[in-house]
Amino acid sequence: QSLTVSGVPIRTVSNDGAGTMLFPIDVQYGVAKPVSLGLFLEPGSYLDSNATRTNSLVLFGFQPRAYILNRDRFCWMASLQIGSGTLNIDDTENGVSESARYAGQFFGLSSGVGFHFGDHISLQLHLRYMGSTLLLKEYEENGNAVDISAIEAKLTTTGGAFQTSLAFRF
Repeated sequence: QSLTVSGVPIRTVSNDGAGTMLFPIDVQYGVAKPVSLGLFLEPGSYLDSNATRTNSLVLFGFQPRAYILNRDRFCWMASLQIGSGTLNIDDTENGVSESARYAGQFFGLSSGVGFHFGDHISLQLHLRYMGSTLLLKEYEENGNAVDISAIEAKLTTTGGAFQTSLAFRF
């Protein structure tokens, strides 16, 4: 983050770790046997290293998918996710209530397999790489808006994920 005081920028950088729990919802439409186009929505939250902040995270966007191997009862897929994300963080420390809203870009790559049980239900397992760049958009202390024009705060995340999904085909 960067704070400008009397025209002089003061920059601080910190690295931390967090676990994230997302609930992926996506809709795909097959445009050809090996390709589908879709939209995704992933609400969830993260657990920061201090485990003290209440938060909500939402990722959403466009998701093309290629079916590298597509059989009646098994498929191997690769997906690209391009979209946006929002993160709301609420924290109370030493009697001061803080609320911050971040928003920005999201990018993801995925490879996974699907095991089809009948014509309409399948279990999918995916390995994912995910990254986001979220900028501070709003900040409040004790319910009062703080002018963030002199503050530049950016939250950059990267990491891997394992995803299990129940899929329905129509």
